[in-house]
Amino acid sequence: MDGQGIRVADGDEAACDRWDNQAAESLVSLETITPLRYRSRFGDGNLNGRSYGGQILGQAMMAATLSAPDDRPAAMLQLLFLRGADPARRITFDAQVLQDGKRFSSRHVVGHQGDGRTVLSAQATFCAAQPGPRHAAPFAASEDPDSLPGLAMIPDALMAQLRPLGPYSQYIKPSMDFRIPEIDRQLSAASAEPRLRFWIRSRQPLAAGSRAQAAVFAYLSDWWLNFSSVGGHLRDLQSRAPLYLSSLNHCIWFHCAFSPDAWMHVETESPCADGGRGLSIARVHDRNGAMLATSIQETLMVHPDGDA
Repeated sequence: MDGQGIRVADGDEAACDRWDNQAAESLVSLETITPLRYRSRFGDGNLNGRSYGGQILGQAMMAATLSAPDDRPAAMLQLLFLRGADPARRITFDAQVLQDGKRFSSRHVVGHQGDGRTVLSAQATFCAAQPGPRHAAPFAASEDPDSLPGLAMIPDALMAQLRPLGPYSQYIKPSMDFRIPEIDRQLSAASAEPRLRFWIRSRQPLAAGSRAQAAVFAYLSDWWLNFSSVGGHLRDLQSRAPLYLSSLNHCIWFHCAFSPDAWMHVETESPCADGGRGLSIARVHDRNGAMLATSIQETLMVHPDGDA
């Protein structure tokens, strides 16, 4: 069964299918091998040759979603990146039912690759909206994201200042639309801070009511999130070898149900970096100012051996 409910054989094929370079929904889709066991279909790599962390997040979210009641949308995802995954090979996801209570459903998901090599461990909760007090951090959009330049339009000289941050470049995944306001101030080594704000969305629209909405958002949520942990050090890093950056863990709280194919404003800030680890906290709003989600990520950020 695939991510839409079609049963497939439990074969031993390890290589991923070829992706069409378009829909993020495809990148988080899964085949159902048996109840509570799923398998990835497509791989999405980083520039370092490892699987993109956002795809790991999205696929884990999808595995939990497929095992949860249809009428309970995602409320929380927390994931540990245990080992780097090979984007050319499939990942098997095993979901465990932890709870199906009066209000909440909880799932534990473990991802394996190759001969049982564990690459992730995740927990997710699902809950229908409940009546109760409401408040949210305010946000007022100050620009039209459609009017902002994409990464490919950012001057090469400015992007060159990001070289010490390793994976940051003008490369943009074809499945997403990503825009940065106030580019000169936010990305320049002279003025970058431990915070960043940007706009992001899935490039291809999702079907109305798609069960992949939370998974696609999880896929997007890893993109440039940890810039806030390293941005404030950009000036001091200009003469150093590039940092080694790797996501350690990632949490998402979904404050409401929403579709990630509409523009979302992300403001990420880092309250602390110490001991080779940085923490980034992101608030996500829609264009009307509604708060959609909160994401938190811890990142390994260290100098290569010999450049301490």
